Amino acid sequence: MRFIIMGDFHYSLMGDSAAELLQARDSFYEEMLEHFIRMDAEFHISIGDLTHEGLPEEFDYVFNRIGNSECNFIQVLGNHDAYTLPKAEIMGLTRQQRYHTIDSDEAMLIFLDTTKEMNRIDWGGELDVEQLEWLKVQLDKSGHKPVFIFAHHPVYGTTAHSTLEKMSIDPTIDMLEVLKRKQGPGFYFCGHNHMNSIVQKENWHFIQTAACLDVPAFRRVELTDRGVQIDLVDVNNTELAEHITIFNTGIPGFTPVSEACGEEADQRLQVIF
Repeated sequence: MRFIIMGDFHYSLMGDSAAELLQARDSFYEEMLEHFIRMDAEFHISIGDLTHEGLPEEFDYVFNRIGNSECNFIQVLGNHDAYTLPKAEIMGLTRQQRYHTIDSDEAMLIFLDTTKEMNRIDWGGELDVEQLEWLKVQLDKSGHKPVFIFAHHPVYGTTAHSTLEKMSIDPTIDMLEVLKRKQGPGFYFCGHNHMNSIVQKENWHFIQTAACLDVPAFRRVELTDRGVQIDLVDVNNTELAEHITIFNTGIPGFTPVSEACGEEADQRLQVIF
């Protein structure tokens, strides 16, 4: 089983920006999406902040391009995605599920919603009681086979910057205690903090992925009966980098992260069963 993971994408309409900025924006996003959908995998997954303002036009831009491909695209909500519309409207627009699971003989894939609805003041994460209880049931059902969780916000006290204010799931929700229910290997994929970071805690690996505007790359995850291989696949293109520098600071509220790449150990991981 293979899946491709897209970090925070932040597609933005950018209002009344100059034509040069909009042209650079379009060139970047079109090329990144083309690379994304061309990568061979069972699932192509966005770990949130697919859009910058959560506007219908922003969702339409991405889904119209991905929809013309044959890839099986799954989006988890990010805080930016939920800024403008109620979640029920977003789900109707994108035809995605707020949280759900895909269970197979090989592994269980769990997709979470860690966002707050239409809350621009507090961009930290949370899980409501219903979803939290549902997650516990899924972890118990998974037995010893690998579990892959996909969420926007990190678990507090795991990956880079996850102990900073609003940079994780609310620390009063003891996610680490919940995850202890899992028997066998667990992998928790997240974004939000715009930095590559990989941390192990007991039987769980926490894999955080940088924003595409900071690190033009996708994570490729390969599961076999012998283990899991996670690689960072760069989209190496000088012109692409030039386009980023032209428009990224023109996105209101987006600040480039200079240390987004992380260390070598934050880019690749091999776990042998």
